[in-house]
Amino acid sequence: MNSPEPTADNRRDPEIAAAELLFQDAELPASTRPVSVIATGSSEGFELADVSEHSASPPPSSQAAPAREAAGGKPADSRPRARMVAPMAPAVEQVWSRGSEWGSTFVVLACWIAAILGIAYFTLGADLLGITGLILLLGGLGAVVLSYPILITLERPVRITPEQAARDYFGALSHHFPHYRRMWLLLSARGRTSPQFASYEGFKAYWIARLGQLHEGHAGRFSPLVFQVEEFHAEKSAGKTEIDARFRLRVLVRGRRGEGPIGSLLLERSFVRGPDGMWYLNEGTLAERTPAA
Repeated sequence: MNSPEPTADNRRDPEIAAAELLFQDAELPASTRPVSVIATGSSEGFELADVSEHSASPPPSSQAAPAREAAGGKPADSRPRARMVAPMAPAVEQVWSRGSEWGSTFVVLACWIAAILGIAYFTLGADLLGITGLILLLGGLGAVVLSYPILITLERPVRITPEQAARDYFGALSHHFPHYRRMWLLLSARGRTSPQFASYEGFKAYWIARLGQLHEGHAGRFSPLVFQVEEFHAEKSAGKTEIDARFRLRVLVRGRRGEGPIGSLLLERSFVRGPDGMWYLNEGTLAERTPAA
């Protein structure tokens, strides 16, 4: 029997045909496992060997990370965090100014004048000239009374030295109606908080009661007292931001100074320099008992 004639496929070299299989991996079905071709050393064919899908080792980075954590005791990417420090509160929260001292008085005065002019306008429209003139007169007198806090503080409280700060603070008490607003503005942040008060309203109530105690047995409630700062002793304040001082505070009754002080007290106070370069008191109270000199 004659053997079949060799076709084009049969005429191919077996090694070449096997080598072409290496370039057909993309056409294999998904379920087919990858194989490797191992030469047997003869020209008759090749042997196939399975390649396990799990033979590949994990990437070195996945193994190194736990090792670094175990060696250092903490994650490798942990960094020391900066410690947050709260900013220091200013020694003087509010500096003295004309606006802060007279602002509330201007508001009250403006409302009063507007009300008087409004009433006068309606009475003038009704041809009540006499009543209109009387309203304007009384309204003007009322405006002067309401301007009293402005009239007694026309002089600016220049406090280049701590002694001037003490004189201006206690000097604001030396009126028929003390100017508590100026006193409050001459206190530092520390001076605005004490066991007796922690707000301006509490501060004002404290001094009204304290002045009442000073009046008892010495003068009528509406008699103004005079506070004098004497014998002031302190270091030179040049170049310093805080200083301690000792001074004597004498309390007299206006119009009766010749009788001598009704009280005398040796005080120790500390002062602090504000952002405006002026001095402020760190304590705004007075001892409950003021012995007579």
